[in-house]
Amino acid sequence: MRGINIINLSIGGPDFTDRPFMDKVWELSANGIILISAIGNDGPSFGTLNNPADQMDVIGVGGVNAEGRMARFSSRGMTIWELPDGYGRAKPDVVSYGASVMGSALDGGCRVLSGTSVASPVVSGAVALMLSGIEDRTLWNAGVVKQALIEGAIRISDSAASIFEQGAGSVDLLRSFKFMRKYKPQVTLFPSHLDSLDCPYLWPFCADPLYAGALPKIVNVTIISGLSVSSRIDEPPVWEPFSPESANVLRISIRYSPQIWPWTGFMALFLSVNSEHSSYTGNVSGRIRLTVVSDHFGEKRRATIAFPMRLRVIPTPARSQRILWDQFRNLRYPPGYIPRDDLREKQNPLDWNGDHPHTNFRLFFQHLRADGFFLEILGEPLMCADLSQYSVYLVVDPEEEYFPHEIDLLENAVNKNGLNMIIFADWYNTRVMEKIKFFDENSKEWWTPETGGSNIPALNDLLSRWGLELADTIIEGNATIGDLHSSIKSGTVISRAPAGTHLSYAAVNDITEEIISGDATLHKSLNAPVFALLRNNATGSGFVSIFSDSSCLESKSASFESCIPLVDILIDAAAYGVPHSFCDLLVTIPSPLIPLSPPPLRSDLSKHFTVISSVVESFDHSKVIYRSLPSCRALLPSDANVVDNISYPGDLNDRNHEAFARVVFSPRVSSINNQLKMENMMPKGGILLDSSFNSTPQPGLIYPFISILAFFIIFVLLAKLCRWRILSRARILSTRIL
Repeated sequence: MRGINIINLSIGGPDFTDRPFMDKVWELSANGIILISAIGNDGPSFGTLNNPADQMDVIGVGGVNAEGRMARFSSRGMTIWELPDGYGRAKPDVVSYGASVMGSALDGGCRVLSGTSVASPVVSGAVALMLSGIEDRTLWNAGVVKQALIEGAIRISDSAASIFEQGAGSVDLLRSFKFMRKYKPQVTLFPSHLDSLDCPYLWPFCADPLYAGALPKIVNVTIISGLSVSSRIDEPPVWEPFSPESANVLRISIRYSPQIWPWTGFMALFLSVNSEHSSYTGNVSGRIRLTVVSDHFGEKRRATIAFPMRLRVIPTPARSQRILWDQFRNLRYPPGYIPRDDLREKQNPLDWNGDHPHTNFRLFFQHLRADGFFLEILGEPLMCADLSQYSVYLVVDPEEEYFPHEIDLLENAVNKNGLNMIIFADWYNTRVMEKIKFFDENSKEWWTPETGGSNIPALNDLLSRWGLELADTIIEGNATIGDLHSSIKSGTVISRAPAGTHLSYAAVNDITEEIISGDATLHKSLNAPVFALLRNNATGSGFVSIFSDSSCLESKSASFESCIPLVDILIDAAAYGVPHSFCDLLVTIPSPLIPLSPPPLRSDLSKHFTVISSVVESFDHSKVIYRSLPSCRALLPSDANVVDNISYPGDLNDRNHEAFARVVFSPRVSSINNQLKMENMMPKGGILLDSSFNSTPQPGLIYPFISILAFFIIFVLLAKLCRWRILSRARILSTRIL
């Protein structure tokens, strides 16, 4: 790789667990080579990032159109490495032109190209041009260049685009060049701040206020170090509230990477409100102070950065407004082969978008928030949440198993404590799983699905407490309940239910044999129960409801296919009781529904389910051997060091503010009080409190913009040449036609 400074990768894929490939990417970054990669073309769905662009040390590039608005095809964040127990990072890092970009063709002419595979080389070329004006080659590395691009970026004109769509914004070459011209080794953060008022850019953080009793909100901050390829955090980050009130209200726990390599690390913030402030209303503010040190070839370097926060706190909502989303129950690719939920969608065979309210169920989340409901996301087993605080337990497209103790907890919560359980399932059939296996040329192994679209045997273990059961029949069609219309892409059917259950039947197609054989004539019509609602008449009990398919909740579903209106009715029923008018639309069975075939068994084809499962230790002839119950996450609160006479900086949300185009450095300071005097010196990547080192200043450059001007002139000439050649060919073609 001698002589190479920048590598553009207009390739990628969803597998972020390919360790040999990732190790090579880290090796390149650690050796000063800058990797710039396309983020992917799977937009506008969220959770569609591609690797290696989703790695912290790689500059991930999204696309905008000629008007400077987000390109529809550009993949969106967040990263899903950290799920289910953590929270994803903000990606892409920056965006650039990627729609209808003129480029050279193989035959010497010109052609129009679109995609983030186009936006990525645009940024690579901009970085090459920028570095040609920087004489100090020690700055030619992934850390400094990433800082320069993020610090120089300007938020795009599409005001609705969040940080998970546009990253830091559109690349601004001149601003980034100015940043590098003045550069001294430092540390920056991305995002640079957290503000509940900075909406929609900081969605979903700005859309979800804090309140006492809620599960902690998690914010994942990327640390970018320009001190050295390897830096470290010797002391824990410090929580500095701006008032005693903020210190009393807010509870913060911090986890971080002690070692920063190559060039990047993370800081995870767990935000919650102390229980005694359940009636508090207002904004709390403060900052996290972080110090990074390094030994750069014997040279001691040290930088302190601050992460300012302004958070909205509201009184604890009523139980009827609180919904618990079970993220722990969702498995995805990678690392296991979790198959697609829609078996017709053959071009996308994997379930890889995270199944999270902030990724492929984003519109559903926004709908619930707009209706005044609060969705709390649980990435741990049910023992780690107080089920009595929630009106609804929502499980969507589950692949993970249940611990027996979790089933006991749910049974008690539903039957005695008024919890209402809403389940959206998916297909499951072991013969279909055998059909869609494939041979992987890289690993030289057969890949067989770990489970179906949903883990129906696990759901049946849960539902058996209420006499309910799902079958392995796979159906597609449309379900109608009164004026509610929902699509079923690849769903299951309800095969067992006790007397008194309210069922909704739908005229659907059984596509099981069609999928197995590939013969489209083998599907058959049937009238099948696709929705069930079971109420217990005992005082203080809740209901259990099941719908056949979960695809109708995903953001990519058309509005006429969505089953969100059905969820609205069920959530209202959880708060106010099931209305008789709704029950009248259903069939109340007077005697039990008896299945025509045995319930589906767990697959003995999977080789890796026990590896990716946090619940199952092994299988013994379809009998589950469970792991020991895990401990719940222990979050130790950080001590609050109140900083007096400081307020949240008012201009942090202004991406065009001059402060973000300038980085101010201070000499080494001797005390925290002196550092606090630097409050108004705010680079975009956080508040720089201190940056001290022993290094040679960047030499001055004469006429630094000559190279940029020359590049612009050459670009204009090439564009005119391409246009002339296209017009010439058009005239020749017209002559031939005539």
